[in-house]
Amino acid sequence: MKVKQAIKHLTLLSILTIGITACSTTPEPKPVVEKVIVEEPVIVEEEETVVNTVINNGVINIPVMRYAQIFAEYSDSLPAVLNYFTNASKEQIIDFYQQAFGEPYSQEVKRERLTLKYKQGDELMRVVISQQNNKRQVDVIVESNSGNNTTVN
Repeated sequence: MKVKQAIKHLTLLSILTIGITACSTTPEPKPVVEKVIVEEPVIVEEEETVVNTVINNGVINIPVMRYAQIFAEYSDSLPAVLNYFTNASKEQIIDFYQQAFGEPYSQEVKRERLTLKYKQGDELMRVVISQQNNKRQVDVIVESNSGNNTTVN
């Protein structure tokens, strides 16, 4: 019986030794370190592009006030002209074209006519406001700043 017990002990010791050896030789898992790459924002400076509200894709579109009575419009080529009557006040007309074209670079009164001059991109715009009986006449002229007044596609 002592032989059987000795074999059991030897077997158990062998199993334990193999188990301990297996556990001790297994490398511990290394902690996973994730690298976080922080990218700095890239700032791209672009040149300011002037968007022209009058000529868009080759089409001349002169802004006109609501309820205008248009009596002349020549907008196939530059210089383009739009003439109309309106019941709006002079201040309302000025505000309307200031919203459409921005601040005028010039403003003058001659023979009771107010002339406002604007510039957008390659175009110069003139808005002439005059009193006609109970209404105001508005004349809008769009010209090329380069001096080349040509047909627009």
